[in-house]
Amino acid sequence: MKYRGFTLLEMVVTVLIFGIVGVLAVQLLSQSVRTTEKVIHRSTVLADWHRAMNIIEQDLLQVNDREIRDEHGDYQPSVVVDTSGQIEFTRNGWRNLLGHQRSEQQRVSYFLYENQLFRRYWEVLDRAQDSEPIDQLLLPNVNSLEIEVIDRTGHEHYFWPPQSYADADTTYSPLVGIRVTFDLPQLGTVSHLWLVPVTTGPVLAYESVGT
Repeated sequence: MKYRGFTLLEMVVTVLIFGIVGVLAVQLLSQSVRTTEKVIHRSTVLADWHRAMNIIEQDLLQVNDREIRDEHGDYQPSVVVDTSGQIEFTRNGWRNLLGHQRSEQQRVSYFLYENQLFRRYWEVLDRAQDSEPIDQLLLPNVNSLEIEVIDRTGHEHYFWPPQSYADADTTYSPLVGIRVTFDLPQLGTVSHLWLVPVTTGPVLAYESVGT
């Protein structure tokens, strides 16, 4: 019995087929790796986003009408929003598990610096000239931050308190809601509205609302 081996053409075809299968397998593996990396990255972005939103929510839901003195000795309202989009306010509920000699109210601020969202707080309410703030990075890669304050009539304000309320001697604070809008590269434009505790104290006349 004669045994016939593979011809050269058959060998070339076989090698070609195995080569095509190998290339397809590598492409599928690369695509799977890229997809996995994208999913992991997006999951990380969403986790960072939810963590930041939880921190902001904990602060805004405990807004207090406690005014403060800044490092220059000037009174500042309980809530201040300037034209750059920075917000600063007093909040309740600063837990003191270690029993330090400090208030359970806290002065906090949120601002954007070099496309990064920071939370700033002070160890004291009424600041001295040497009162240093503590900054916490909440979110990287933030294109823009916009703060809107909503009053009791439904009007929106991009800075707070507006001069119309500061000029009124008998006006009571109408602050009822704060909307925060972010423009994020991965998530697009995201907006969230928080209803804040209604304050009943009068709005004092301030010449400046800057922080």
